[in-house]
Amino acid sequence: MAVNSHFSRQPFEGDVVEDLTIESIKIHGRDMIYIPRTLVNEDELFGEDTISKFTEGNAIEMYIESVDGFEGEGDFISKFGLEIKDTMSLIVSRKRFEEQLGHVATRPREGDLIFFPLSKGLFEIKFVEHENPFYQLGKLYTFKLSCELFSYSQEEIDTGFSEIDSLEDNRKEFSLKLTLGTRVSGASNTNFHEGETVYQVSGFSGDRAVLGNTAANATAKVMDWDSDNKILFISGISGSAINTGGSHDTIIGETSSAEYLLSTSTESTIIVTTEGTGDIAGDNELIEFEVDKDGIFDFTDIDPFSDGGYS
Repeated sequence: MAVNSHFSRQPFEGDVVEDLTIESIKIHGRDMIYIPRTLVNEDELFGEDTISKFTEGNAIEMYIESVDGFEGEGDFISKFGLEIKDTMSLIVSRKRFEEQLGHVATRPREGDLIFFPLSKGLFEIKFVEHENPFYQLGKLYTFKLSCELFSYSQEEIDTGFSEIDSLEDNRKEFSLKLTLGTRVSGASNTNFHEGETVYQVSGFSGDRAVLGNTAANATAKVMDWDSDNKILFISGISGSAINTGGSHDTIIGETSSAEYLLSTSTESTIIVTTEGTGDIAGDNELIEFEVDKDGIFDFTDIDPFSDGGYS
């Protein structure tokens, strides 16, 4: 049996609801920065890219559905240490997304980032619900974004927004700075690639080293390469720590095949401020962190059957 033709919905009714939705988000929402992810070297098997880039930012208003605060597991102590698992749900208008970001994507994408200026936090889109609410007046008006606090992993962030880019610029404070010497003859490339693995190889005297040779005693990831000054920033060191090196120690790029002699000057740029003193830790200095255990663990013995006292 057909629906009642006297109460058929007109197309303009959906347009009115859409305009009201946009106006409501503009009134009660917040300005966010949508940052699309650019894949550099996608792993088609696992569907991920460890050296993604974020090179563009676009302002757009969104409504924060989780108005009572961040959701998720929050702050907790795991076997890996202190972890922060804040999540939030955001609502964005389909029409406004197409207007502001139609040149980037047809819809919000999982893996893209959103900068929340109020908390100065970067959130990664984990899931996009595109049918909620479900076809009111025969039309879809919004996207619902489920987001989680972004876990930085050496991605390049250069959006043009100083507040966002400064987060990525600070990464060099948690890296090792290597000053390299002359380029080894026979090396096919002069520049290291950001995100690639580099090896420290010992015992060679100017000839091209063989990658993967047993002489390789340390590996690391490239965070940045200053070709003009021959300064290499690395992190994630495994094996023997990369040190000042001998006269025949070289640094080799796994994918770039760039190879340079390791200079005798290496400098740690890890900066840790000691609470209350303002002192900055120098190279290879052991830092002790004091944690207020009373604020994390409650060791109070209470008998649950004694009305708050002890029996």
